[in-house]
Order: sequence, then structure tokens, then C-alpha cells
Amino acid sequence: MDGSARDVSYTQVERHMRLCIAETVGLEEMITTTGSEPLLAEAAYELMKNTEKSAVGYLAEHSDLNCIDRGRRGELVAILLIMQAYDAARKISRKRWVSVANFMQALLPPSSYTTLLGSAPTSQPMDSDTTETFEEIFKDYGLWFNHVIKIEDKGMISIDHLWKFVTRGAMILCATGQEGIDIVLPVHRTTQNLGPDSMTAIVVQVKNAKEYTETPTTLLFDVMDSVLKSTIFSVVDPNPQVEPNTPAQAEPPQKKQKVTQSKKVTQSKQVTQPKMVNVALKPVIRLVFALASPEPAVIFRTRPEEQQHPERNATTFDIWLAGVSCETFRQIQEEDLQSYRTLLERSLTPHDAFKLADEPKAGKDAREARGPRRRRMEPLTFPEAGHDGIHLPGPKGPGEGSRT
Repeated sequence: MDGSARDVSYTQVERHMRLCIAETVGLEEMITTTGSEPLLAEAAYELMKNTEKSAVGYLAEHSDLNCIDRGRRGELVAILLIMQAYDAARKISRKRWVSVANFMQALLPPSSYTTLLGSAPTSQPMDSDTTETFEEIFKDYGLWFNHVIKIEDKGMISIDHLWKFVTRGAMILCATGQEGIDIVLPVHRTTQNLGPDSMTAIVVQVKNAKEYTETPTTLLFDVMDSVLKSTIFSVVDPNPQVEPNTPAQAEPPQKKQKVTQSKKVTQSKQVTQPKMVNVALKPVIRLVFALASPEPAVIFRTRPEEQQHPERNATTFDIWLAGVSCETFRQIQEEDLQSYRTLLERSLTPHDAFKLADEPKAGKDAREARGPRRRRMEPLTFPEAGHDGIHLPGPKGPGEGSRT
């Protein structure tokens, strides 16, 4: 963290936009965090509604983005796209909460949304013979969120906890290292009381690599399926087994009095570790954002002929969204397209020093001279000549006069 980021953090604490958890004497060091503040987020929504410039425009052009975790896979861009779609869905529903259908209508281009409404599930339970379409299956499901919570433990995406995020109006950015999915949108069945039994999810995996193109990689959906069953649709066993220990052998009478009370307690019972048990599967939407794809596409995955573990299939709708494009995401306007692409590119780098963002007034000659010099201080990290230019093959092997 540089001085500028520190000052931003202090100012946000002062203005009640960030929370101070701990500090040293004289405020030389502070531990701050972004709290879950639904009312503050709602106020931000009201402010942004009346601005001509979009949120992505502010971020893409911000001179000091180093204090923001953009997510190397493009999570920040994905979250912006989701939030823009949700805000647009609110205008359709004229409520704070929106139906799943309205959210997907705001996320997808019109023709793709029409296709989705009449589509059949990508997978279904083995014993299901229903012919219901997306529109019929999700007609009673809704969402409510206006901000993001980054969780630190993957157990928080279990339906034991998903309903709690609805009460706070938050979507979920998954814990670092979470396999298979990056973002979870809690979905609630509106005809039931809010609780574990009424919850399902829209799950999103984000990719920011060019090898993920307009052609879907079906393996990614298989990994998501595994996470759904093992994490989201698993709960802590409400009736953990308590097993008695093997009785201790009787001791001579003169030694019984030496057994301490604490030892007697530990010998009486032993509680096993919490055990996860599966619960009934509910309909799920699985999305893959292949943001770096050079070609735009919205692909609805068809039902595979052979499915893994058909005895425990969920009803799923799988959609592959390729490319940051107006043809892929309905809320990307032509005037914001370059901002989205710029922000996605900035997500791949730890800083903007190589582009001399810290010297906005530098001329063309200065940039051409200083840029390569800075790159030489990080050899072999990128393919550009500045990082790699001094590493040329020599006439001899390594350590024998080659130029390295």
C-alpha cells in the first residue's frame, strides 16, 4: 500500500465508508475492512442512477487503481456486469428484489433471453420426466442484492448460510482458492419463508484467458456440478453422532483416587467432527464468463448424452457467455465498451508502472525511453522486449560466456 492508498483508506474510515477494526497508538497503523452496509449500498445505487458516467468508466480511467483488488480472472468486471444487470432488472420489476427471469432478461441480449425462456434444462434428475421450460421452472424464484461480500471460508456458500446473504442484500465473491466457481448469487423461492429450504443459486465462473473462446469448455460445467453437490447443497449434520470411548480398565483401589475430574470427562464421551450431509437439489443456473474471448457468443449448452452420476443430477441451465461485447451482455453500451476492455486488461497486471500511469504528463519520447527501462527490472515476467531484450542466445552454453 502506498501513501495515496493509505490516505484513501483513512478518508473512507472518516466518512463512514470503511470500518477500522484495529489501530496502533497515534494511528500509525490501521487494520481496515469494507463492511456489509446495505443502506450505504442503496444510497450509492440512488446516486449512480442519476449520473451520466457509468461505474466502469470511473474505474477504467482511475489514476490509482492499485488499492483495489481487481481479481486476476476478471472478477471485478464480472461483478460490475452482474450489478449493472441487477440495477436494470429493478427498473423492470419496479421493486428492490427482482425475479430470476427479469435478471436474466437484463443480463442477456433480447434474442438470447427469448431462447432461454423456452429452453429445456441442460440436466435433470434421473427420475424426472418433466417438460417444463426455464420460464416455468424459475417463475417463483427471486434475488435481492445491492453489494458484494467476499467470504473467507467456502463453507459459507452452503444453503445453511445462503439465506443470510439475502437478509443483507449481498451477492458472494468466493473465497480465494475456491474451486469451480467465483461468484454466487443467492436465489430465494418467493412462495416459501426465507430459510435453508427455500434457497438455490446462480453460480458464475470467470475466465480471463484467451484460450477460453466462443466454444464452450464443458469440463468447467462438470467442475461446477461437483461444487454444487459437495458444498452448496450440503449442510452440517444436525444430529452428530456421539460415541462412547472404550471403557478404561479398572485400576487398583488405592489408585482410583488419583484419577482427576478432567480425565474422567475426557474418557466418558467423544464427539466426532462435524459431518456434511446432502440435501435435496434445486434448480440452478450455471454461467461461465469467458471475458477474454476475441469473439462474442452466447451459447446454451445442450444436454450431454452421458451424464456423470445421473442418480443425483440437479436441474441446471448452463450458459456460456464469451467476450466483453454488446452482443454478449445487454448492459454493455457502445460508449462503455472500451472502458470494460481497459479495466479487464488492467486486471491482469499488478500495477500500471510500465505504462507510466504515475507520470501522466510524460511525453512520447519519455515514455518510449522509460517504459523499457522499467520493464528490465522485472525480467522474464512478460513477453515484451523490455522484459526479455537482454536475454539473447550466446555462442556457448550457460555459464560459459553466453549473454544471459
